[in-house]
Amino acid sequence: MYLRILYIDRIGIVHDVTGILAKRRINIISMELEENKVFLECQSVCGDERKECIEELTRIVGVQKIEEISFMPSKEKTEQLDAILTSVHDGILAVNQEGIITQYNPAAARILNLPIKKALGQPLGDVLFKKLLIQETLLTGSHYHNREVYIESGASYCVVSTIPLRNNGNEVVGVVALIRDTQEVRSLMNNMTASLPMTFADIPFASSIMGQVVNQAKRYAASDSTILIRGETGTGKELFARALHSSSARASAAFVPINCAAIPETLLESELFGYAEGAFTGAVKGGKPGMFELANGGTLFLDEVGEISAHLQVKLLRVLQEHRVRRVGSTKEVEIDVRIIAATNRNLEDMVADKIFREDLYYRLNVIPILVPPLRKRFEDIQLLGELFLKHFAGKLQRPVKGFSAAALERLQDYNWPGNVRELKNCIERAVNLVDGSEVQPEHIFLGRPSGSQAAPPAVQFETYQTLEERLAEVEVVILQETMRRFRSSRRMGAVLGLSHTAVLKKMRKYNFPVN
Repeated sequence: MYLRILYIDRIGIVHDVTGILAKRRINIISMELEENKVFLECQSVCGDERKECIEELTRIVGVQKIEEISFMPSKEKTEQLDAILTSVHDGILAVNQEGIITQYNPAAARILNLPIKKALGQPLGDVLFKKLLIQETLLTGSHYHNREVYIESGASYCVVSTIPLRNNGNEVVGVVALIRDTQEVRSLMNNMTASLPMTFADIPFASSIMGQVVNQAKRYAASDSTILIRGETGTGKELFARALHSSSARASAAFVPINCAAIPETLLESELFGYAEGAFTGAVKGGKPGMFELANGGTLFLDEVGEISAHLQVKLLRVLQEHRVRRVGSTKEVEIDVRIIAATNRNLEDMVADKIFREDLYYRLNVIPILVPPLRKRFEDIQLLGELFLKHFAGKLQRPVKGFSAAALERLQDYNWPGNVRELKNCIERAVNLVDGSEVQPEHIFLGRPSGSQAAPPAVQFETYQTLEERLAEVEVVILQETMRRFRSSRRMGAVLGLSHTAVLKKMRKYNFPVN
């Protein structure tokens, strides 16, 4: 029997209620008090006796109303709390003043890899929770917000926030910790910030050679094997990487691109692998995940992979072999599930022969090769791409340009496009800015580098009776000087000249150039 008694507050009213029940020998199982309310859980009573008991209780002075209810308020609140704790996706863990775990929901059990039965009612020190910052909050009253910590039991990182619970005397009497799976946080962030997916339908082409490459890539997309995309600069290697990701089983997960040539070697390691708190001066408190962790469950695109140093090649090889990553400055390893798509315009075979690219890493990356042909080998695509770029920039720049004249189109098709699609795009944008009418003319199209951008080669003086080797050396000096003026790094010079890093250094030493 469950009763709710509403009354006008007076001294002794609870005594009168319990007295009547005692006289009738009705056992009180539990009692809860709220303002002007008494809730009773009593032993079961037969119909007539229950009715008589309620009538007698109603006659107590101050009692306004008695209702039969289904359960006690505490049970209702407990069931509501259990429903909330079970349904939320974040882990929730609560401890009392003694550090005993009083609440521990299924999400916390999943994230921390510890069953509820082994956690509830246990002290913090007995269940591997020393790094969750709960003990610090319990002792100091400080709260922590979104701190990333490593969990030994799950061999992974999670994000923790703690809130101290205080009594009326402002004493800390407990702590509630909110625990989030870092992978789920990153997936949410990726869904909110990711650009529109690129598919194979977004790669325009009219040539048969490009059609063969696209069909080949579509077959490879379903696989989870590592792919190495080869091709000259500007051919659209990243477009293929994004399309491969969008057509794979990982399409709903993150696509994380990183240009290995654009980041200094000293920073590239921490960008790829992340770092632990205190790993170096200026490190973010709590550490930072690297690209491998950010791409966990998805795809990591390593653009310009040929520019990675020998030191990082070793670490990259280990990640590809072990499927585990260790942050800089940490001894902990995190298991990852990442598909690697790499791209380069370098000749990796020559780099392997020159001992500047690891042979074992080359074979790890070159599982499935894709070669994107240069624009000069897909003549039919020049007009298609030119017209698409023209339409795009005419709309963007609000110019009334409708097409190319026959002479302008012929000029585009006669050029060999060393910069490939990227160069063509820039050329069309420049033309749209210059044209006054509705049609692009040959004079609006500027091809190649400006004539003043390179030093003129030295004149051949036959009176000096130079050998061919001496004359070629003079030209080589000019080329090296001009390239060194524009690209300070010998590694970038090699990329531009199509030479290995060591070959550039040898030539610079040969002509007594300063070597950085």
